[in-house]
Amino acid sequence: MSHFAGLVMRCSGMAIVLAMLSGCGQRTVRIDIVPADSRLGQQTLPGGDSWTSNKVAVVQVSGMIANARSSGLLGRGTNTVSDFRETLDAIASDPHIKAVVLRINSPGGTVTASDMMYRDLLAFREKTKVPVVTSMMDVCASGGYYLSCASDYRMAYPTTITGSIGVIFHAVNFHETLRKIGVTTEAVKSGVNKDMGSQFKPAEAADKPLAASDRELLQKMINDYYGSFLDIVKKSPNKVADKDWAMLTDGRVVTGADAAKFGLIDETGDLDAGIAKAKSLAGIKKAKLVTFSRVGDFKGSTYAQSPVGATQINMVKIDANLGDALNAMQPQFLYMWTGFDLED
Repeated sequence: MSHFAGLVMRCSGMAIVLAMLSGCGQRTVRIDIVPADSRLGQQTLPGGDSWTSNKVAVVQVSGMIANARSSGLLGRGTNTVSDFRETLDAIASDPHIKAVVLRINSPGGTVTASDMMYRDLLAFREKTKVPVVTSMMDVCASGGYYLSCASDYRMAYPTTITGSIGVIFHAVNFHETLRKIGVTTEAVKSGVNKDMGSQFKPAEAADKPLAASDRELLQKMINDYYGSFLDIVKKSPNKVADKDWAMLTDGRVVTGADAAKFGLIDETGDLDAGIAKAKSLAGIKKAKLVTFSRVGDFKGSTYAQSPVGATQINMVKIDANLGDALNAMQPQFLYMWTGFDLED
């Protein structure tokens, strides 16, 4: 049997097994092993207006914000920062796009990645003069909220979780665990602080994984990042009263309804309201709705999301983000709400 014939038989056998798993009736078996490596293409979404050249672009930011390519069990995902910049560049090159709706569903991410996307959005607005309306979905917290500060107008569902204005650094220490199983580590370093925050450095106490000197230095950096976050919020179109400022910037999350009440956002409203607001700011009454996606990534509605590199077999999603799990173990400063793991 030739190698090709054997490959065909194995693929046919796999297709039969998947068909059996999918159950009876009309089913579609879809296997996404590796996302398409191609440039972004513009796709028209349902729900827009016909017979007009005006367009409103719907841009999706979902999941953790990081300047790194996400990874899955059988494939590689996308880089949030890179895709965002590429999308803004594509929008800027189309003079028919009169407004942007930024649909954010994110608990935040790394400090630098959040700031990179914030700066890119500010530069886009300055260059194009195209109004940007943020529409917050389930979660738009910390780095997600940071990004929203670069938009002209912010709306959220009453049930959206937002806020979480602050910075966090997770310290994990494996020194004692490794010692108990006979593993020892040693850092040969150029200076006393070179291994600051290391997971393998002896802990100060069982409930204090950081040495006191490390904690002091890291706290100073946290304070600096936090000050930058506060400055960003103050520069945004916020309407927070002085008496509420300390409460709303202590790291807590709030609902969309409370965010509107306290001035963290402009108003509550659904995605359709966000689109209507974008048209109003652009001074147009009718517009097609468009989005940008890779070839083969069909968008059935304005709520559709971009793929995140997961392997998908019908309705079963296998998404073991091994690379993301390893990255999460590394010391890093985050503008992120860690209350729960948001599923992309």
